[in-house]
Amino acid sequence: MKKLFLPVMLLATACLIPAPARADDSPLAKQMEALDDAYKAFRREQDPAKGAALAREAQDAVLKAIPMAPSMFDGMPDGEAKAKGLASYRMQMGQLFVSLCEVEAAFAGKDLTKVAELVKTLKSQKKTGHDDFIPEEE
Repeated sequence: MKKLFLPVMLLATACLIPAPARADDSPLAKQMEALDDAYKAFRREQDPAKGAALAREAQDAVLKAIPMAPSMFDGMPDGEAKAKGLASYRMQMGQLFVSLCEVEAAFAGKDLTKVAELVKTLKSQKKTGHDDFIPEEE
């Protein structure tokens, strides 16, 4: 009985400790998650109407994310570097929005071949954006 008491108490104590806030709980992370969910859904969608609706969902998430700033800018002092970085972020998000509008138009035109081409472009844009605005963890 004594051998079980200590592990059970340690487990119970660990359950009571509040979890630290994660970076992916930010409003921007939530919009990026909504964007990613819509992207994953429309890249496989064969129904043009459903695909266009999913593209609009992704567009909505991008529009909500544009005024937000990636966490890498949180501790950065105001100045030229921060201003340039934020402008670059907004520009990439604007380009992403335009690409998602092209996806919607391709679905509306029932051109699934064009959608597949655009998905490749989006994948490249995602990689570039993540490389530029998500700091590598050490």
